[in-house]
Amino acid sequence: MTRFHSARTFGLGLLTLLSTMALSSCSPESKTEQPEAAAGASTSISTVATAAADSSAQSLKVSLFFLNYSLDPKDYFNAWILIRAGVGESLLRLSDTGEVLPHLAESFSVDSPTAYTIKLKSGLTFSDGTPVTARDAKLSIERVMALNPRGRQYFALDHIDLSTTDELTLTIHTKEPVPELFYNLCEPLFTVLKLPENALPDASSPTVWPDVTLQLPVGTGPYKVTAFVPNESIHVERNEHYYAKSQANSSIEAIDYLYMVDEQSRVMALQAGEVDLIPTVNQASLPLFADSSKYQVLRRISPRTNVVYINHQNPLLAHDAVRTAMNLALNREQIVALIGGEKANSLIAPDFVGGPSSGAGAGAGTGTGAGAGANAAAVDWQSLAPYSLPQAAQVLDAAGLVDSNDNGTRDINGTELSFNYYLKADHGSADSSLIAQSMQQDFAKIGIELKLFPAENLASIMASGTFDFFSANDSTVPTGDPYYFLHTRFHTKGEANYGHYSNATVDSLLEQMQQSFEVAKRQELTRKVLVELQKDSAALFVNHIEINEVASTRLQDLHLYSFDYYFIDDKVGINQ
Repeated sequence: MTRFHSARTFGLGLLTLLSTMALSSCSPESKTEQPEAAAGASTSISTVATAAADSSAQSLKVSLFFLNYSLDPKDYFNAWILIRAGVGESLLRLSDTGEVLPHLAESFSVDSPTAYTIKLKSGLTFSDGTPVTARDAKLSIERVMALNPRGRQYFALDHIDLSTTDELTLTIHTKEPVPELFYNLCEPLFTVLKLPENALPDASSPTVWPDVTLQLPVGTGPYKVTAFVPNESIHVERNEHYYAKSQANSSIEAIDYLYMVDEQSRVMALQAGEVDLIPTVNQASLPLFADSSKYQVLRRISPRTNVVYINHQNPLLAHDAVRTAMNLALNREQIVALIGGEKANSLIAPDFVGGPSSGAGAGAGTGTGAGAGANAAAVDWQSLAPYSLPQAAQVLDAAGLVDSNDNGTRDINGTELSFNYYLKADHGSADSSLIAQSMQQDFAKIGIELKLFPAENLASIMASGTFDFFSANDSTVPTGDPYYFLHTRFHTKGEANYGHYSNATVDSLLEQMQQSFEVAKRQELTRKVLVELQKDSAALFVNHIEINEVASTRLQDLHLYSFDYYFIDDKVGINQ
């Protein structure tokens, strides 16, 4: 029987700072080149890796659309792989409704705006049987903050203290208030691992972390990784030391994860019985799995949105009339008919902006997880993204942007509205190509030319700024709270603001949000940012993505998580 929670609304999961300050309650999917530092390690791993899945009735074969050169959280988004494979776990985790729940942690609380205490559960062990202590969590956090630039985007760490009275309590001190800190700690980047001595700083230089790549990371999850072929496969086996093994499904002995970047390869592999489970099937392929006696299909709207980013340093695209016309000419309804999901009237789906407060988890005291509720509904989201080619043409005409040489493309003082659009299959889907082609056709009708360029290394193009448009499949609330994503992408000084967007109103709203622990205030600020971004055509928000998994009926108790870095859990089993 398939386990699937149908609830699709959840709150921003924002923190409330009570009078006592007490609290106790993914686009990354681009394959990157293997760095030289990891090359030696990968060779030794591949000699012990299994090339194909175990044919035992107690094993599974699962495809992945994202695999990389290492499984080390210090590298890129590779910690997402550890979580998806059931190997890594974090101190805290997100529910499908976006609230923070204890995971390895037993409780967590805010001591002051810059001090946050977490106590681990007792009796935790790594997959090698050694105990998990607060020191392991401290070192894991400090290491990724030092070696992975994304960590420093989440918060500015000052230091971490360990309790002098027990081995399970740590206090994180930040350089400035981080109201969403506990949400950020749910990100797979902060997976707790057993770090070998050669990955730790030397006592003589305690702040210098060696750039050592973990070959087979030792985690706390229901499975342990025993072999890894970079960019090809992972072999995991049941973790006999798993702390929740009394609740885990004991029928699975091993799982082989096979890297299949192409959607058609995944589809054919499942049809041929070569794998048992595949993620991210394109809308056009889903009817192939309509036979419920053979397949089970899980689907839900996710926090992901297809976004087309605009380079605001291009003087033509800095022109308000040009961006407004393009927003009006974007046929979101047609795109949804092609690729599924829901029309994006703003950056974040309403399902993930509002919802009733669901409270905190057991053992977590007075936490929030509150949604925007009726306040979110006060915004008429449907009115923000109308489709009208005539209105788009009128906007351009009124601004004096005409086709002066009668070649079908409008121009400004002889400079044509012709733009380079870079796209890449993202998150295992071909949706980006369909979006680009739809935009190209509609924009041509109002005299704007788009030149489409498939990009192998989109990341370098983004960083260099040599684009007019690029597409992305983005998790807009990657940790259950929108601040990190909104700030990095749309604040003038945002670390991932590759389009160089700048809006003083948005900056002010985000800076207020960064200081506010009060739930209603943060919700109000979020709504204002979303409305401002859409009205300003800061980027083109296309559709809110419906994620899916398709599996053979051999599997039981599958669950499709809203936050898609959760994939295989301790409940998945095999029908006997």
